[in-house]
Amino acid sequence: MKIYCVSLIAVAGLLSGCLMAVRPGPYGSTVYVAPLPPPVVVEPPAPMPVGPYAPASYTWDGYEYVGLYGDQYMYWNAGAWVVCDAVILGRFHGWERYHPGWRRHARVYYRAGEQHR
Repeated sequence: MKIYCVSLIAVAGLLSGCLMAVRPGPYGSTVYVAPLPPPVVVEPPAPMPVGPYAPASYTWDGYEYVGLYGDQYMYWNAGAWVVCDAVILGRFHGWERYHPGWRRHARVYYRAGEQHR
């Protein structure tokens, strides 16, 4: 019965990915478990290019403010207009599919110091 339990623990340890060893100790067999590997360090993503210009108008798509400057989609992020990456652009085009008239209801963007019409 003791061998069955020890072999069951050994199999469970090998299946879980931990390295286990059974060593005789002063009070009977002792199971030693190797420490877990260190956590994987993930590099932060590269900074997104910040556009020098702001869209003339923008709209809220349920996640962020998005506008169109020329042929480039931009969104509001941490106090600046940033060029949309593929994820945000894909989400916005999905929203845009169900809101085709968003440009008619978009808000006009006023830069600091501009007169409100």
